[in-house]
Amino acid sequence: MNTTKRNAMSVDIFGTTVTVTFANGKDLAIDTATLSPEIQRMAMMHGIKQKLVDAGAIARNTETGASASIDDKYAAVREVYERLTSPNGTWNKQRGDGGEGKSTGGTNNLLIRALMQMTGRDKDYVDQFLSAKTKEQRAALKRNPRVVAIIAELQAAKAGDVDTDALLGELGAEPVEQVANVETGEPMVTPQLAMPAPKRARKAKAEVVA
Repeated sequence: MNTTKRNAMSVDIFGTTVTVTFANGKDLAIDTATLSPEIQRMAMMHGIKQKLVDAGAIARNTETGASASIDDKYAAVREVYERLTSPNGTWNKQRGDGGEGKSTGGTNNLLIRALMQMTGRDKDYVDQFLSAKTKEQRAALKRNPRVVAIIAELQAAKAGDVDTDALLGELGAEPVEQVANVETGEPMVTPQLAMPAPKRARKAKAEVVA
């Protein structure tokens, strides 16, 4: 039986502060600027190590689609290594640079943010992961129920204090009915319940006739 699980925790970085937020509403925050020089050094070493290791964690060659060989993994790590150690080095890839492969920006920004929240991975790692996938695979990920739920949360948060139900009411849309997911107990909206009442009635009548 498939069940939908909430992400246990998510990680956000703002300025020099790292905040870990848990599903129970509690959080832990560390301002790295207040840490001792030794801990800062160890954190830097760990960050560089993980950056290089993550770069090599690829399953397939992005050009051929074949399983990634050791040479493919070396090339992926080498790319990050050269970017970090160049005179004008950057931590993340810069858009518009040559040899960047497929772009996952634009409409996929919500997908990237959703996967970051779900897995705790950083943007660069998720972006690289998605770059190695086909357009169809990325589209399928966006339709995954767990991803859809997180994207909905992100979109709702973006709406802020705007009463979108009231705006839809101005168009004559009825409040959407919700039912509980039998597996998780969480509210959900079915495609049929999301229809306007007249359309639901016509659909139900058509199903009875059929």
